[in-house]
This record gives sequence, structure tokens and C-alpha cells, in this order.
Amino acid sequence: MIRGHFDRIAGRDVCGWAWDPTAPLVPVTVQVLLNGQVVAAGIADHHRPDLEAACIGNGHHAFFIPLPDALTDGRTGNLVVCGQDGVPLAGTPVEVTLPDTIFRPVPPPASPPPLTLAVCAILKNEGPYLLEWIAHHRLVGVEHFVLFDNGSTDETGPLLSGLARAGIVDYIPWPDIPHNVAAQRPAYMAGLARLAERCRWVAFIDGDEFLNPLRGEDLKSILADHDMAAGLVVPWRLYGSNGRMEREDDLVTRRFTRRAAADHPLNRSVKTIVQARLVAAPDIHTPRLTAGSLVDEGGRLAGSQGHPDRHAVPDAARLVINHYFTKSRAEWIGKRNRGCATEPVGSVSRVRPDDHFTVHDLNDVEDRLLADRAGHVRAEMERLRTLLR
Repeated sequence: MIRGHFDRIAGRDVCGWAWDPTAPLVPVTVQVLLNGQVVAAGIADHHRPDLEAACIGNGHHAFFIPLPDALTDGRTGNLVVCGQDGVPLAGTPVEVTLPDTIFRPVPPPASPPPLTLAVCAILKNEGPYLLEWIAHHRLVGVEHFVLFDNGSTDETGPLLSGLARAGIVDYIPWPDIPHNVAAQRPAYMAGLARLAERCRWVAFIDGDEFLNPLRGEDLKSILADHDMAAGLVVPWRLYGSNGRMEREDDLVTRRFTRRAAADHPLNRSVKTIVQARLVAAPDIHTPRLTAGSLVDEGGRLAGSQGHPDRHAVPDAARLVINHYFTKSRAEWIGKRNRGCATEPVGSVSRVRPDDHFTVHDLNDVEDRLLADRAGHVRAEMERLRTLLR
């Protein structure tokens, strides 16, 4: 009998695993039934490390089966997932609510808040990079920052404290949370509470991510063109190490000018700039909404390709996020050792595997767009320094 499990619906993908112990290396065909009717099918042939670790064949037994667009309208129903033997996998039958990928416009706020765009982020030991990151975002249209310090031991805390006195940022010390709770999502909830009445749009990004308006536009003008959406998903452009082994005293955007091609699978991740008043719960990549839809710059709904966190926009022409994930080899080691705020203290996943450097060290395309704006960023950094004196 086929073994397996239905795990969840992510975006419009039905996800889980299926394996036939009598033919352990042969992929299983999986069918998805809604209210007794077959609505989708696929092959369980994706690799999952946890399956391999559990000696489930060779680990290549996961499935991600997209539902037809006609069904992703928020309907509910009885879901059954089964292998070719027709026996329901564990976890089914189950009552589900399918995703809703129909665009629903939102009205403008009755009373516009005083700020248009803010950034919310959680940081740890980002002191060498913070002033550049803040200066860059101020130049492209960010008006305020709500920044959580996750137990930094470098100059991050004093720098943020000084910028808070100058009114540039809200600075919130945010140590690790006990009881197996990761720090990042609660920080985002606290940040949203601070911004919901003050700001129309909030970008939830990290300290190694730079919002990059490709045509030099102000971010607020880009958002104005999407103001009937609840949020704009912005695709990654993943930058590698440029072959650098050590940290050097120069801007991040000047040191790292090579990236993965726009259509590389790792550039399928997005971050979101969202209307604060429409967020039910923020998350790492895409939030849960109370109303409206998330779209990319072309008007395509996040989730229409599968999971909304992984939405490919290789044709982005107005806005991307430069993600300086690795930096130099030495800087990667420091990043790896300080752990991930997305994982609780003590979790085996808190420290990234070292092979993440190799996987993400992609240097295929030369892209100097932000490097060529360095003079403006340095001038803004100096203005910020005068506020700290």
C-alpha cells in the first residue's frame, strides 16, 4: 500500500508526499479530488531532506500539485489526495478552504495617514552596513524605519539609538524570546502595531535587502500605481560574493555587483510592501490579509503561480530587491554564526548549513545599477552622521 501524507495547501499547490515501499525508487502518481471529483494530478518526485533522513526511499517523493485557476476562488470543499491505488493519503479526507486568486480591489483609506512608506526590519550585528542601508532607502522614498535589535553585540544598538533620537527610526531592543518562539514574526507584529495608524505602506525586509527602483523612480510613485492592491510583491535579485574572501571598507553595493540571472529559481522569492491597514498578520515573505490582493508589478496575483512567497517576476522593470545574501566568505561565516531570527533558540535550523554559501554564491550577471548611485548614498550617509554628532 502506498504511504504518504497530505501536508497543506500552499498558495494554490496541494503539498505532501507519497511513496510505494514495494517500488521504492519509482515516483508515485497522485490524484487530488474535491467533493469526489478528480480536479488535479501530478507526480511525487520532488526531493525533501526530511524524507531522505527518514529513509523514505531516496527522498524524492514530495509533491506540489497546482489546482486549476477556476477552483482558486475561496470555495470550501472535501479534499481527498490519493496515490494510484486509490487509497486516501493520511491527512485526508479533510475540509478545506481553497485559496482565492481573484483580484479584489480595495478602496483608498478614508483618512490618509501622515506617512506614505516605512520599513520594518529585525536586525542583529548589522552595524557595519546599517548607515548605508538606511541612507539608500531614504533616497528612494522610505520616510521612516521601525527597527528591532535582536541582541546585537556590535555598534548596531548605539547607532540605532542615536538615529532614534534624531527621529529617523523607532529603535526597539528585541532579545531572543524563550519558549521556542522565533523572534522575527513577533517583531513584525509589534512593528505593524506601531505603524498601522501612522503609515499607509510598510515594507517588511531584511538588513541585507535593498529595494531597487530600476528606473530611478521614487518608491511612492511606484506604489501609487498599485494603490488598488493590498500589497506589492517585489522579487529578489540574489547577489553573490564577487569572489571576495574578506570584508573590505566600502559600500555593500559597490563591493558586490554580480548576481544570479533574473530567471534563476532562487530569484522566485519575494518580499512585500503592503498597506498596513489591510494586514491580519505579517510574515517573512507575504502577509495574511483582511481584504484585497497581493500583486506583482505586472498586476499578476501572488499565489497564481503556486505559493505566494515564491512568485517569479523575471520581467521586472520597475522594482526589485537586491539581496546580498552571502557577501564575502568571511562575512558569510559571521552571518551564519549569529543564526536566523526566523528560528527559535536551540533549533537545529537556527544556524544555516555552510553549503548555503555555495548554493547562493551566484555571480552570473554584472549589475552595477546601485553601485553607480554610490555618490548619492555617501552624501546621505554623511548627512545622517551629522545628526549623530
